[in-house]
Amino acid sequence: MPVLFAVISAVFYGVGDVLGGIGVQRSNRIGAAISMAAVANITSVIFLTAFVLISPPEAVYLGDVLWPALAGLLMAVTRPLLYEGMARGPITVFAPGFGLTMIAVPALIGPFIGESLSALEILGVILAIPAVVLLSSRDGLPKIEEILKSRVIGLSLLVGTNIGIAGIFTSRANPEAGQLPVLIILGMGVVVLTPVARIRSGSFWPDNEVRKFGFVLGCTSGIAFILSTAAYMRGSVAVITALIALCPGVSVIVAWKFLKEEIYGLQIIGGIFGLASVIFFSIGA
Repeated sequence: MPVLFAVISAVFYGVGDVLGGIGVQRSNRIGAAISMAAVANITSVIFLTAFVLISPPEAVYLGDVLWPALAGLLMAVTRPLLYEGMARGPITVFAPGFGLTMIAVPALIGPFIGESLSALEILGVILAIPAVVLLSSRDGLPKIEEILKSRVIGLSLLVGTNIGIAGIFTSRANPEAGQLPVLIILGMGVVVLTPVARIRSGSFWPDNEVRKFGFVLGCTSGIAFILSTAAYMRGSVAVITALIALCPGVSVIVAWKFLKEEIYGLQIIGGIFGLASVIFFSIGA
């Protein structure tokens, strides 16, 4: 079940990444990425508050509040950076950069927090690495000079590290807490991003493009956070993070289907690696 939750959440994250990037590009205003993240967080919190009231947690411990609060603080800082990186590009450098980093962080830290992987799960993590790189590529892999000169490589490493650490924090919460950890994570985003968006953009009321895309993004990301948090609380943080890192494949499919972008051979090969990774994770679980 954690593997299924993670795969479905990757689908919603992939859709959201495309929506966030398009919204920031169309807005083209100062602070658009922060405003986009703020609107999305507010939408998700309203949605999740109703969910928690209908289905309250079975039990709540101190760790179920503190760890999600730390994860939420990290994600509040990271989310605008993610949309900014997607909008700034090149995506062929930014996407695999943060994807590989977010896979590496929990895989390296996992043994130190008592999480061991089976042989099949290790193989799944290994297959996820070329999958992320290839899925994020277009007509060729990024050249070393392009990576070294890229304006977003440092940003991608920061985003990937933060997401990986936030996943570790989230995994510390208990399943009995239900959706409360998700609400805390996104609630931290509202607390942090709303005033920052006001300062950065100069207005409490974002422009129409940010409101429109932010609302839809809030719905998709709300579902993604629910599923990914449930997966983190029930499965291995390294496995769940590796599966969520496959979300660029979803972004590629969405861009091809709705934005009429071309799918390249390397991306198809990456999809095959990604599918194999999911299969090994499923068997290993």
